[in-house]
Amino acid sequence: MSVTRTTAALLATAGALLAEGLDGDGPLTPAGRDRGAAYALRIALETSVDAALTAEEAGLGELRSMRAKLLCLRHYAGPARARRVNALWNRLSAACKYHHDELGPTHAQVRAWRAAVETITKELSESNADVEFPQQRGTELPLREETPTV
Repeated sequence: MSVTRTTAALLATAGALLAEGLDGDGPLTPAGRDRGAAYALRIALETSVDAALTAEEAGLGELRSMRAKLLCLRHYAGPARARRVNALWNRLSAACKYHHDELGPTHAQVRAWRAAVETITKELSESNADVEFPQQRGTELPLREETPTV
């Protein structure tokens, strides 16, 4: 499985928004471009997670909640990678929300997130279901012998 065209297009959109510079020539302010890039990155990450779960043919691509998808991702991409995806998704989600009493994401933060999304997207697309469920690793309980009741 390779990076989908949708994900690649979203990464390119985020890159274009970040590359337009901070000179303010255009309808978007620098803060608006950074927030717009954060939106594109979050959607790219969500698309990558959807593609990874669909590729596993586990029937999990139909889940509606991203939080549920992130929980399921642990079993298909490994706990460490799933934690990175979860942390990045939470940061991007917070960056996408506008609060009048909070500062938005900085240009440097969004650039770093773009690199992280690109890396995780590649990792998820190259992931080969080599992660097993715990019960498949020999953690099942031994059978008990029944003792006759008197």
